[in-house]
Amino acid sequence: MADSVDITGILEAAICSEEEAYEFYTQVAERAANPVVRQTFAELAGDELGHKVFLQGCLKDECMLKEFPVGPDYKVAEATPLPDLSIDMTPADALALAMKKEEQAAREYEALAAIAPNADARKVFENLSRMEIGHKTRIENLFVDIGYPEVF
Repeated sequence: MADSVDITGILEAAICSEEEAYEFYTQVAERAANPVVRQTFAELAGDELGHKVFLQGCLKDECMLKEFPVGPDYKVAEATPLPDLSIDMTPADALALAMKKEEQAAREYEALAAIAPNADARKVFENLSRMEIGHKTRIENLFVDIGYPEVF
């Protein structure tokens, strides 16, 4: 990628965002009263650490960011109200909160892509947005399983 200084800054900011997400998920996991919520948020915190490691790898090899697949975006998060953060959250509310946070991250990267100073930076922001949408979709699938169980 042509302008590695800009890309490095973008990746470093993305790494900071993953660290913030890790801290948030860890704090919810530590404080939640519901054991399913604790476990779910502990797993999400672990995922964020994995994302951080991936982005750190991208600092060493920007080719890792070249092609992110465009996966499905079911827009469940967009149709779900943001629940209040509480230690007594239900598993469905905890997942709703998590998917809303991933949605917000994806939209922030989309906005940055729209104002990127060059094509390389735009591509990185678009790929980071796709990565966050992938996270959101994964959480949406869990949310649908918990939040809308089938009744027989």
